[in-house]
Amino acid sequence: MNPRIGVTLPQFSGDISLLRSAARRAVDSGLDSLWVFDHMWPLGQRKRSILECWSTLSFLAAATSEIGIGTLVTRSSLRNPAVLARMAATVARIAPGRLTIGIGSGDEESKAENVAAGIPYYSGADRFVQLAETVATLRGHLQGEDLSVPVWVGGRSRGAREVAATHADGWNCWAAAPTEFASEAKQVSEAAGDRRLELTWGGLFVAAQDDSAARAVLGHRDPAPYLVGGPDVVAERLASLAAAGATHIIATFPDAGKPGGYEVLGTVKKRLGWT
Repeated sequence: MNPRIGVTLPQFSGDISLLRSAARRAVDSGLDSLWVFDHMWPLGQRKRSILECWSTLSFLAAATSEIGIGTLVTRSSLRNPAVLARMAATVARIAPGRLTIGIGSGDEESKAENVAAGIPYYSGADRFVQLAETVATLRGHLQGEDLSVPVWVGGRSRGAREVAATHADGWNCWAAAPTEFASEAKQVSEAAGDRRLELTWGGLFVAAQDDSAARAVLGHRDPAPYLVGGPDVVAERLASLAAAGATHIIATFPDAGKPGGYEVLGTVKKRLGWT
């Protein structure tokens, strides 16, 4: 089976019309899924606008059809697990068969959001105990309501991988090179035993009609975290990730509010025959 291809949306503008038009562009480009992050503010930019994760998902559930929607990732500590389960069930009923819940424990970069809101932040082994309990609550609640919603655990730490292998329906790996992804995915699969998990990847892209144009879009950003290039470069990376075992590939573009990246991704998807 060919991998599915998704994109994160431009929620850090606070502009719902921009988000709506980006979602439409992704659909028109033939992509498979739309994703939102879960932060109280963009990392390191407390005064910048943001569209809240689950409110945005509810909007997307009603504003789209057929295309998948999900969280990359919702934070296990920001909401009471029972409340989160009820929120997820509501979105799942608005968008039957289209919701995937990516969930993670958060890390030191996001700690300030918890602290500012007076929400407990878990560290060390407690992070993964709390994460596992939240995943179990989510899955139990959704199954009790007869809702089929995949729950992925995101994170490359040993603890996150163990929770994914033991409790979740899938694992999401952020920003790994294809060889790293293959190695870590093998560890998750082996730990899962007979349980079959989705092995998924997410990361940063800057794409345009050719390599030169992509470098121009990158501008003064540090190129290290990004895959930068035209359709050939993007196609090579997608094919490498697929060969490494990725069943769902999710791209984040810093210029997602503008035409370009989504459209290149859709063109490459068709070129690879992943329809």
